[in-house]
Parts: sequence; structure tokens; C-alpha cells
Amino acid sequence: MRPLLSFLLLLLTVTAIPGMAQEATNLMTTDEGEIRQLPRWLMEFSNLPRETRTRYINTFNLAKQAYRDGRWIDCISLLVECEIIQRGNPGVWNLRASCLMEQKFFDEAAAELERVLQQEPDNQVALMNLANMHMACGRYTESLRLTAELKEMLPYETQQEVLNVLDFRALLCHLMQGKEASARALVQHLTPMSDTPLYYYSRAAFALAQNDISTADYCQRVASQIFANNRATEPYRRALELSGLTTGKRPAPAH
Repeated sequence: MRPLLSFLLLLLTVTAIPGMAQEATNLMTTDEGEIRQLPRWLMEFSNLPRETRTRYINTFNLAKQAYRDGRWIDCISLLVECEIIQRGNPGVWNLRASCLMEQKFFDEAAAELERVLQQEPDNQVALMNLANMHMACGRYTESLRLTAELKEMLPYETQQEVLNVLDFRALLCHLMQGKEASARALVQHLTPMSDTPLYYYSRAAFALAQNDISTADYCQRVASQIFANNRATEPYRRALELSGLTTGKRPAPAH
């Protein structure tokens, strides 16, 4: 049963940004190979008929694809289908929260994230979503605090691009608070040769903060051309839009 459960847990988790996957092995085994901390929903899922499990996994994968394509309503509808088959997967709640945030339904998204964190207080995807929501709602200090905590929680082998996306969100929070020097300090080590959209999107954010729309558009176009094959710009683009910088409708800092 252990290989099946490992496979299922990897399939049925959801990532908020590229490279951020929950560590199924750590959740499931001790160093001696003993099973531990298996989520109840996963145990119940593993007992479903094979055809039902396959239908669930296919539907969940379609929901993730719909999210990547920006089809929020389709994604949420597919997640409803998943929960008709089997309830209790925090990955479903995380993905629904992401869709709701994209549509600016923050209260509903917060309820979904609360469900996840009640079940898994250290769920890193939920915490990332929560930090993003704090930024979108003008709670910049809370977003920065949670982002810093997340970077401490992430395993040593976390991909650099995950850390880059977190740095971009922190950069946006600093900009929103008028702390441009703090924002620039996060990316001062980058050059056009750096293999990350962070270089170009940080410059787009600085330009937008100065109402320089043409420079911001140019930086984003260059990033899209360079990273067209792997969609690496998506988490940056979405964070920038959620911040309000692209529309000029910046949420006022919450007090």
C-alpha cells in the first residue's frame, strides 16, 4: 500500500507556484521506513475502486490545467466534481482558494485556506496563498512576515525559482509601503543574464510604481519572450496583477 499512497499523495497535492510540491515521503514514512501521519482522506481514497480513483485523479488534473489556463469557473466546477467523489483533500481547497483570489473573492478564499490550515497547520501551499492574499488586501506587514517564515520552512533543496517568486511578492509589499530601497535590495544581485523572470518583473514593478507604463510593458514582453517555453512568468504576472500595480488600484495599507 505504501507505493500506492505515495503516488496518490503526489498526484493529489496542488502547487501554487512552479517547483513547490509537498513532500509526500516525509508525510508518510519515518527514517526507518515506518508509515506515519497518513491523512485520513488519503486512506479512504486508497480504498475506492480503481476506476473511481482514476476518474478523481483525471478530474483533479483537469482542474489544475484550468487554473493554469486562467479558466476559474471551469476549475471550480471540476473541483466540485472531485468533492462529489471524495471529500477532504486539502489540495482541492488550496486550488479553490487560488481561483477565488484571482476573482477577488477574498473572504471566500480565506474560508478555504482556514479549512486547510485547520487540518494541516504547516501546509506550505496554503501559507503561500495566505501571504499572497495579505498582499492583495493591503496587509503588507503580515504578508512580509509570513513570506519570511515560509522561506525558513522550505527544505534546503527547494528550487531557486520558488524563492525568487517569494522575493518578488516581498518586493511588491515593500513597494506598496513606499520602501523602494528595501525592494531594490532584494534584486540588486540580478543581471539580464540571470536565469529568472524576477529580473524583468522587478523592473516592471519599479516602472509601474513610477507610472512608467511603457517601460513596464516592455519588461514584461521581454520576459514573456525569453521564458515562453516554460510559462515561468505566470506566478510573477499574477502576483503583479493581484498587487494592484498594473491597474493603479492599489489596496491601501491595512491598519
